[in-house]
Amino acid sequence: MEDLSRYLVPAGTFVWKKDFFMKALFTAVVVAVILGVLLGGAVAYVEVPPALVQSPDDVLAVSSQAAEPVATAKAELPETVFEFGNIERGTSMSHEFVIRNVGNKPLQVEVESTTCKCTVGDLADKDIEPGGETKVLLEWVAKTPPGPFRHGAVLSTNDPSQRSLELTVEGQVVESTAMYPPELFFGTMRAGDTKQVSLHLMQFLDEEVKVLDYKLSDEELAEQIKIDIAEADPKDLPTPGAVAGVKLTATYAAGKSVGPFQCWLDITTNLENAETLTVPIGGNVVGDVSIFHPAWNAQKGLLRMGSIASKEGKKATLTVAVRGKHDVKTQLEVASVDPPQLQASLGEPRQMGENLQHIPLVLEVPAGSDPVVRLGEPVSSDAHVVLKSNDGKIPEVRLRIQLVVE
Repeated sequence: MEDLSRYLVPAGTFVWKKDFFMKALFTAVVVAVILGVLLGGAVAYVEVPPALVQSPDDVLAVSSQAAEPVATAKAELPETVFEFGNIERGTSMSHEFVIRNVGNKPLQVEVESTTCKCTVGDLADKDIEPGGETKVLLEWVAKTPPGPFRHGAVLSTNDPSQRSLELTVEGQVVESTAMYPPELFFGTMRAGDTKQVSLHLMQFLDEEVKVLDYKLSDEELAEQIKIDIAEADPKDLPTPGAVAGVKLTATYAAGKSVGPFQCWLDITTNLENAETLTVPIGGNVVGDVSIFHPAWNAQKGLLRMGSIASKEGKKATLTVAVRGKHDVKTQLEVASVDPPQLQASLGEPRQMGENLQHIPLVLEVPAGSDPVVRLGEPVSSDAHVVLKSNDGKIPEVRLRIQLVVE
């Protein structure tokens, strides 16, 4: 039998190796734990620094420092939209909006732009003291066809939370009284000519129509326009269903001034729903001076400049043609311009023929101009430019302009 003793390992040798292995493993675990604790503490110290400890004196000092009040204007409006309800076509309506200053600094209010005919001159105070108030009157004449309307004005303030205030009037235009045509338009006339136009004021409910009084808005035109009023036979009224009416006839004697003319005829009647009516009157007088431009409407004496971006501005160059045997010393000059956002200047005359001169007229809205709406009634009034001449035969030339600077 074979001797197996050479395969045996002494017991002491095996035990010593096992003990060594266990001790090494324990040592590694302990070192890892210690390193983990130290590393975690360092990270925590970096991410969450020790709280700053304030002494009671420090806390008392901070709490005793009262914040200084900030002076500021603050606008408060009881209402920003007013509902007129039903308005008879052609009547004038108005409403007063109240603006209060509930801040501790004077409130400054300015009219920025309008989309209706607003009596902004009735802005009682532009600088409102703390605790005070002002009133803004918005007026609108219902000249549009029957249907809903919505117009208003935008005011600017120094209230940091409300730099703009929008005031709105709205309602419904109705018609139990009608005018046909809705305006007295003379069209194009030659200087020195006389022309007549007429309209009928009709009622569909009451059996009687009377004009108690009337007045033209332009005193100068009132001297040139004569108004005649006569009762009309119901059979001669132009609109079916009308039971009564009157005929208004306007006679205009054009003077030497050339260009468009426009005013309003305010009529006072006996009608309960149309006590006051407003009739537009307009036309254009031509003579030895003509205007040329692709956007110029010669019949209405109107230039449409359209919508203009304030940051870009816009320029239009028109040609003023002067015909006839005028002296070579005949000169034109810009007499007036409205609104101030619009600028007008005349260039050097060019002799185009024996009896014809061309003069450049530059109309410009400079970049950076303030917003304005001039789109004609019922939105707003037109812009205008007036040219005057040293020649008695052509003393004045009027141009109407429609534009929006936004």
